[in-house]
Amino acid sequence: MAGVLVDESPILLFDEPLANLDPRTGLATIDLIDRIHKSTQATTIIIEHRLEDVLHRHVDKIVLINDGIILFDGTPDQLLVSNSLEQNGIREPLYLTCLRNLGFDLRALGQLDQLETLDLPPISLTGTKVEKVQIPKKPLLTIQNLNFSYDKKRPILDNINLTLNKGERVAIVGQNGAGKSTLAKIMCQFLEGNFAMTYGGKDISRDSIKERADRIGYVLQNPNQMISKSAVFDEVAEGLRLRNFAEEEIRKKVNETLETCGLYPYRNWPISALSFGQKKRVTIASILVLGAEIIILDEPTAGQDKKNYTEIMNFLDQLHQKGHTIVMITHDMQLMMEYTDRAIVLSHGQIIADDKPENILSDEAILNKAYLKKTSLFQLAEKTACNPIDMTRYYITKERGRHVSEIDRLP
Repeated sequence: MAGVLVDESPILLFDEPLANLDPRTGLATIDLIDRIHKSTQATTIIIEHRLEDVLHRHVDKIVLINDGIILFDGTPDQLLVSNSLEQNGIREPLYLTCLRNLGFDLRALGQLDQLETLDLPPISLTGTKVEKVQIPKKPLLTIQNLNFSYDKKRPILDNINLTLNKGERVAIVGQNGAGKSTLAKIMCQFLEGNFAMTYGGKDISRDSIKERADRIGYVLQNPNQMISKSAVFDEVAEGLRLRNFAEEEIRKKVNETLETCGLYPYRNWPISALSFGQKKRVTIASILVLGAEIIILDEPTAGQDKKNYTEIMNFLDQLHQKGHTIVMITHDMQLMMEYTDRAIVLSHGQIIADDKPENILSDEAILNKAYLKKTSLFQLAEKTACNPIDMTRYYITKERGRHVSEIDRLP
């Protein structure tokens, strides 16, 4: 960024500057861009999916583009009061979704892009409860006394004790460098450490990578980094072939898995012809075909618009309903609220919280320590004298109900 500024260009273009950043660092980045804009007086353009984070600071106008066509060019307030975001797969700010659900007429509220300026009455949501998902607490994976460092000088993970239960949906969150991805890689045996690990009550500490892959699958953020074959069927079959399964059994297992993943019609397609979301499904199918019960996903929706985001998350919900344990490493607090029932918070290599998402996101001490940010639901609750937990629970209840309806409509 400094190298660009040295040229004193009259136009500055930031292409997805928030990609892969934790929530607090994302806001700091927008603050920095705002300061640069004010000091240089340059025309500043930000290309982003994360609209709410961009609106953390004032923008003069928003241009909405889809399929190469400009669909909207106007002020933030004009855009937010319309249905253009929903129609074109962009998520609106959380507080606006909540206000719509509460029955507010957004057109009567004023400058919608600035929550602090909205004239809102007190809101009482006492007694709102998130629908409980009845999951038997059957321990599946247990880690005890995990310590890990790359250079033996600075600990990356410090005395981690963790149990994942069968059929859970879990978010692992925390700032960049907190140890989230390292923990996932150790679970998959990509990295080795000195600790105790059991799976279904059996000691698996000495598993090979191949043995661990039969139990736990790891999906990278970019599916193209995992794909090694040119055709869908061959990619999903590769793990079975490496394990010397008979071709007849391979065909049976692969076709069954492709059906589960909604990919059977594409079994003979070249992978290059698939969408990003379909490629993601192929990588997950390659894991499922080996029999893995736990699926770990690193930033499953990073950089995706609402359409791809919803497609991926609805698919993961379907897998969860079939009994798979889904673990998501994410910076997306909205994903954590809407699609998980438990959040594990890492900070400087330690687990500092393990609780329901609404409790995590309503605890300022945890948010500050883990370098997370207050959601706009928390800020809306503060502005309207509402309990932040009640506001977050209300949002979760409404959005999860909508997700269930979307999944029920899937073929």
